[in-house]
Amino acid sequence: MELPKLSQLPTSFKLLLSTLLCVIGIVYLVLIVNIYIDTELKPSIITEAYGDMEYIELSANAHIDLPHYALFIFAFPVLVFMFSSYSEPLKRFMAVFPFVMVIADVGSMFLIPYLNKVFFSYTLWAAGASLAITFLYLFIAIHHDLWFKKQA
Repeated sequence: MELPKLSQLPTSFKLLLSTLLCVIGIVYLVLIVNIYIDTELKPSIITEAYGDMEYIELSANAHIDLPHYALFIFAFPVLVFMFSSYSEPLKRFMAVFPFVMVIADVGSMFLIPYLNKVFFSYTLWAAGASLAITFLYLFIAIHHDLWFKKQA
């Protein structure tokens, strides 16, 4: 099935997509600032923050983090990316990778108090960094395709 390409969309739709991506980017930046306030983005402080949490606290955090990451931050950009002119293997990777990292992020948060605190603190940090890099890539790649790609 041939999907419409981002570069071929009317300007009004391109503006809508760009605006929505910018708003999602602001939401993500606020989330990162909130994480920085709690942990300074340091694995040692991540260990302290999550190491003594009870299962109920971890569940409450996961209840907030899962929809923020999976639905509000990554579902829309990944869906838009599927209409880009990038290769099918890259689209397949992007269809799966952010959501695997969300599971790694939230899963490692749950495992810090119960298994190897240091290992899973670094896993949480690495998954979070991967998510940030992935969002930045999606943001730039989509905007490049929307505004700078020549129409075929």
